[in-house]
Amino acid sequence: MAEPLPDSLPGVFRDVVRMLEQSRIPYLVIGGMAQAVIGEPRLTQDLDCIVAVPPKRRQSLLDALQRAAFEVNPSVAVQRINATGTFSVRRGNWRVDFILASTAFEQSAFQRAQRVRLYDVEANFPTPEDLILLKLVPGRDKDLLDVNTVMVRHRDRLDRAYLETWAQRLSDEAQDARIWQILQRLFKEVGAT
Repeated sequence: MAEPLPDSLPGVFRDVVRMLEQSRIPYLVIGGMAQAVIGEPRLTQDLDCIVAVPPKRRQSLLDALQRAAFEVNPSVAVQRINATGTFSVRRGNWRVDFILASTAFEQSAFQRAQRVRLYDVEANFPTPEDLILLKLVPGRDKDLLDVNTVMVRHRDRLDRAYLETWAQRLSDEAQDARIWQILQRLFKEVGAT
């Protein structure tokens, strides 16, 4: 297979994954790309990754992204990291959003990562259960549609005990039962066992 064009989604995906792996940065591909692999494909204009980067390695991550030909404004990235725990870079029409891991749940998701080959590159993706939980946390309408498709596709293989344990824990941490309640409602709607 020919190398993808650098400014194409496959090229951006390939270069981000290679840079993260060469830098030995724990990561998960999430968002629309994970949804396409684990749930049901949908259009996406960006690539989303959760990364585990301690403060002392953040600058080296930004430097590695610049060397990989991504447009990075280091001062803006540092401000965003400090304010929101996220930052974005660009290449051509494509944006890559990075979320810095900060929770025990994200650490659990890293440990359970599954390797998936996409665009001729092996990358770390969440399990179906972890993708469900990652999408239940923000709980936007499109996230809930994505959760529904993942639950339907993996209905008979989901680790319900794992999902319920983390949904309860995340709800308790947020002091908001929404995550637990939505998960229970979706289990009923899709007939998952």
